[in-house]
Amino acid sequence: MARIDPVFITRTIEATSFPSAPNVVISFPHREDWWNRYPALRRAGPRNQFEWLYQEQKNRYQEGVLKRLDKLQRSDTGRAVFAEMRARSSYSVYILPWEFAPTIDNDPSNLGVTEKPSMPQTPRERARGIKPPGTDVRDMRGWYSASMDKPGSVDVFYTDYRCQEDEANGVLLHEIVHALRMIWGTSHEVKMRGGYPNSEEFYANIIEMIYQSERGFKVFDYRFHPIDQASVLRHPMQRALLAELRNKHPLLFVALAKVKAPFNPIRPIAEKLLTIDL
Repeated sequence: MARIDPVFITRTIEATSFPSAPNVVISFPHREDWWNRYPALRRAGPRNQFEWLYQEQKNRYQEGVLKRLDKLQRSDTGRAVFAEMRARSSYSVYILPWEFAPTIDNDPSNLGVTEKPSMPQTPRERARGIKPPGTDVRDMRGWYSASMDKPGSVDVFYTDYRCQEDEANGVLLHEIVHALRMIWGTSHEVKMRGGYPNSEEFYANIIEMIYQSERGFKVFDYRFHPIDQASVLRHPMQRALLAELRNKHPLLFVALAKVKAPFNPIRPIAEKLLTIDL
């Protein structure tokens, strides 16, 4: 699949905090960065002619994401995740349109991206050897990003039109789980088998599927193969990773274990580890 040329978010974003978890921020790029994303508009005429389009897209996007977050908040799974987000209130997660992710491609199976903030140096910064504000790691492309250990903030790139309606809320929750583990400093990918490329996708997918099961939908692994609770618990590595969640995120672990859903492999593990009946 062809990659889309990056358009970095370099200016102050339009942002609204989600009331149930104020460090989850519904965001939209500044009009100048938005203008740079769409070269056809630049060729069509002066940017002030398209102010109405910018405002319409911004309002529609922010209202749409807020509705998704509200639906998540009304579920036990969503409330558990947002409570863990609030507990890390000095770190923020910014939800931005998919089209503004700096490293996206046209693969329709990629429904969301979660990354540390990244941007290139300006000519002045290159000349003086200065890192862009909030960054400290340089990659092979010459882009700078925040440290994975202490990112300060995390960007989630998500637009629900890429998803089927019955999966859109779960996809957003999936990306928020990635962001949660990044801001807690617990995100460390370990290669896996059994339908998951790595441990971080396993965690995000399992919590997404607990939510989907809570809503009465079918559940799948990361590669869209049907799964059930027993099939997860039969895998030693998958059981071990779910048990490890208790050590890294104890409050989240207990809150998720209490979710009453047909698919919830955390629940029997919690009952065994905590020796209580949930």
